[in-house]
Amino acid sequence: MEELKKTLEPVTNSLPPSVRDFLDGGGWWVVLGVLGLIVLLLVWGIVDRLLRRLFRRRTPWGEWDKELNEDLAGYPPLLLPAGSQRLSVYHLPVRLRLVVLAPAGTETPLSLENVEQTLDQVVPGLGGIAVNDQPRVRAWPPQLSQQGFAIGFQRHTRRPEPEGAPSHWLLVAGRAQVGRQTLLLGLALWLDQPATLNPVVLEPHQWLDVVRIKSASE
Repeated sequence: MEELKKTLEPVTNSLPPSVRDFLDGGGWWVVLGVLGLIVLLLVWGIVDRLLRRLFRRRTPWGEWDKELNEDLAGYPPLLLPAGSQRLSVYHLPVRLRLVVLAPAGTETPLSLENVEQTLDQVVPGLGGIAVNDQPRVRAWPPQLSQQGFAIGFQRHTRRPEPEGAPSHWLLVAGRAQVGRQTLLLGLALWLDQPATLNPVVLEPHQWLDVVRIKSASE
């Protein structure tokens, strides 16, 4: 303590007499105690922050992208009848209720201004189906893989029926080529009659074979 007093003597000499008397009367122990408490609090704050970063609870898978969720049970009923052209998948008549577009890999984000034109380049006439059925259109951020997009689309697009039960909903997703751009496309389709169908994943050359448009009179 005496060494501390001598070291700080240039400072304490400038203090008021009452303060010097307080320090000489044992106040130094109070000052040291307060300084020690401040140091402990600072150290604890740093350690606590480090521990929180090391052991913080990880965000459960899927919570970070909740905004991508689509609850098909809450979709409004179709008001307009099918037009002169009918959309079918594996020859089953369907209506277009949801369109999800995402760029593949590091492609630039997609614009939703010309969705009908984009759909027409995937399947000729699909844009006209979209004009008639008025589906909900969503743009997703870039996706690193086709398989990951298809899995994500199936996970986020929730059908009301349990897995394996007959459903009016059919999910189709896959990679498509639009000019020089590769994009990922997901469709939620309403079946006229409920069926037990697994989600469909397509390669670019398969869209025209699986998704077809024909005259309603056929």
